[in-house]
Amino acid sequence: MQLEGLKKRLRESGLKLTPQREMLLRTLLEAGRPMTAQEIHDHIRPQQPQISFDTVYRNLSLLSAHGLVNKINLKVKFNTRFELAGEHGHHLVCLKCGASFPLPYCPFETRAREVAAERNFRVVDHAFEVYGYCAACDCDNV
Repeated sequence: MQLEGLKKRLRESGLKLTPQREMLLRTLLEAGRPMTAQEIHDHIRPQQPQISFDTVYRNLSLLSAHGLVNKINLKVKFNTRFELAGEHGHHLVCLKCGASFPLPYCPFETRAREVAAERNFRVVDHAFEVYGYCAACDCDNV
């Protein structure tokens, strides 16, 4: 998705397009990978030195609540990452460095629908992360 499309979705969700929100969306779009709030803050701060970490986190939470950003809670020291919403996705997560790598498909999509139908349950979302060690960190364990 392009920045103009994200801005349109932001306005359609009833939110104002503030300079901070535009910078958050631009940062996630350009990164092309999930980022922690701290990484996003560190990236934005040189252009907007007055922006606080709290402002970044509050805006990420707001964008997440309106479906523009996905919040990924991980079982590692850098436990929450954010990515642009859009395609549903899952991740491989390194337990040592916290890096995450997207899976190109959802291994549960079909099965989740089947189980939901069997139990008369409406699924609105699900999360799936696989934990292990990336190539760089696994070399440290050899």
